[in-house]
Amino acid sequence: MRIVPILITIFMLYSVSAQANEWQWATRVVDFSSQYGNREFSPREILGKPSVMPDFGKSPAAWLVKYPSSKTEWIRLEFDNPIYIKQILINENFNPGAIVKIVIYDSLGRGYQIYSNNSPMPRQNSLKPSRFYGDTIKFRSKELKIELNLFNYLEDYQIDAVAISSSIDPIPIEVNLPKNATAKPIVKDNLGPMVNSKWRELAPIISSDGNTLFFTREGHPDNFGSQRLQDIWYSKTDYSGNFTMAENIGPPINNENSNFSFAISPDGNVLYLGHIYLPDGKNISGFSKSVFDGTKWSMPESMEVRNYYNRSRSGSFSISSDGKTMLLAIERDDTYGYMDIYVSFLLVDGTWSEPKNLGNTINTAAEEVSPYLASDGKTLYFSTGGHPGFGDNDMFISKRLDDTWTNWTEPTNLGSEINTRGWDAYYTISAEGKYAYFVSSENSIGTEDIFRLELPSEITPDPVFLLRGKVLNSKTEQPVSASIKYETLPDGIEAGFATSNALTGDYRIVLPSGKKYGYYAVAEGFVAVNQNLDLREVYDYGELNVDLYLVPIEKGQTVRINNIFFEFGAYELLDDSFIELNRLKESLNANPQMMILVKGHTDNIGNDARNQVLSENRANSVKQYLIEQGIDSTRIRINGMGSKSPIADNNTEEGREKNRRVEFEIISE
Repeated sequence: MRIVPILITIFMLYSVSAQANEWQWATRVVDFSSQYGNREFSPREILGKPSVMPDFGKSPAAWLVKYPSSKTEWIRLEFDNPIYIKQILINENFNPGAIVKIVIYDSLGRGYQIYSNNSPMPRQNSLKPSRFYGDTIKFRSKELKIELNLFNYLEDYQIDAVAISSSIDPIPIEVNLPKNATAKPIVKDNLGPMVNSKWRELAPIISSDGNTLFFTREGHPDNFGSQRLQDIWYSKTDYSGNFTMAENIGPPINNENSNFSFAISPDGNVLYLGHIYLPDGKNISGFSKSVFDGTKWSMPESMEVRNYYNRSRSGSFSISSDGKTMLLAIERDDTYGYMDIYVSFLLVDGTWSEPKNLGNTINTAAEEVSPYLASDGKTLYFSTGGHPGFGDNDMFISKRLDDTWTNWTEPTNLGSEINTRGWDAYYTISAEGKYAYFVSSENSIGTEDIFRLELPSEITPDPVFLLRGKVLNSKTEQPVSASIKYETLPDGIEAGFATSNALTGDYRIVLPSGKKYGYYAVAEGFVAVNQNLDLREVYDYGELNVDLYLVPIEKGQTVRINNIFFEFGAYELLDDSFIELNRLKESLNANPQMMILVKGHTDNIGNDARNQVLSENRANSVKQYLIEQGIDSTRIRINGMGSKSPIADNNTEEGREKNRRVEFEIISE
């Protein structure tokens, strides 16, 4: 029985010619001779599919033999299922050529040498794994031992992965590329001298509407502090969509220390910052946020993350569009290697939960950095050297499969048109999902510049809806500074929040498709006019302008109850209505002197008598629900208006829909 080593070039093999069940990757380390590290470079990194391409170079996601070695090094591996082995593949990713012996074992643990090499030598630039083929082995095996001789090696040696197969067909080592990827060239556009300079432009953040770009600039003479370290700058687009001359955001956000931002809220009113800003002007490790009041940014306020620590001297972060989830690329005690990506959630008390590792589908023994969670709340873009790619660190995409935040699709490489032979990271994407902004030194004005590219459809996030408008006083039509809340219907679970601009009343929120939402503004002394939007059948990005009205709590003011639902021609409340009516209950509890007149209205379809009865019954259904929730019946009156008070044209379906409504009038404050 003999096996002959044959080396086959498969540097970028994208077709699978063998059946998936004919090969298997090692799943358990039985024993080994030495190791360089207990996490990165450890023997366990040899398990599973390859983390890097053949002869890629040194990687923390591969087994590194302790060097220098004056003895025979070895590792013994086990696979899930015993097979008749016809092929062994060993992915030597760094300085291949040290294998001197391979032994396979039968079910009784007896070893059989099937390969030997008395003259091992480093093999340079082979860009191919070692494959071993041979005569048919007469027994099933699921265990083997690889022996190495490093006497002739002047530097380290690594094995990344080992596979066995019952077939001689090639076992693929491949970059996981997007399915149905097109060959359309991708153009990387430098944003030009309005944004870029001869100094370093870093860490771009694009606003939800794509009209404001925040970034970090290093070394610029207009930076604050004598050392001109890092400051936050911004650029807005003009009416033609071109970015205007960048400006320093100024104090109190920028000071003499290094300053950087990592997220902007969809409404553009909250900027999330690295570091905690101390009263003495110093910055320490942590997170802060600054609020824009329409004219200036507030002094950054610290954000508390429970049990936060970072073993690394660096880190990268992002905040979800709903403002409730933070992603952190940091190093902690449960990190798989270097930095991993973690998730932290905003809690009811305003603090953030202890960071939770996203798990080993995303994280590897290599370095995972620059996480960016797209506006859909489930598409993750990140950079790593721990999955097969084209350079030192590549950008990948993965989608979250459930709310555990540890169940993800297999990361997909963004492709060679986007990733380079170097270090690619720090992509940020507008809500539309059309453009990605990133940093590169290729074809740059300065050391590093900010570029933009149009994302191919196969690597874009799921569609969202950008909802914008103003928060206005319904009586005066003047802007109101308010909180905007939105929730899923009919369960009433809070889906996110935002704030309106205190000066203009402008707001923006991003709603992922696939759900039905209710949304409203909240301000002291007002009752909200609520809105709803059904995105369950929306499959493309969209934008909608909707002004949100707040009704002052004054006698004679009328509030339409928008999110209240009945079956056609019926008066029984549907479940979707309870969330809205519970908010009305809370307003009545908060204003114990307030009395209301609930009015039911119909369109003009049908006879007047029937419409009159229907409108009275619907108004009474609202009253009875509020009484059941503890509101005194003497505070609620009802009136059925039938079709007598239309607010729109009854000759159109849109108009009739507006006329079918329930509202209440404040009759006592």
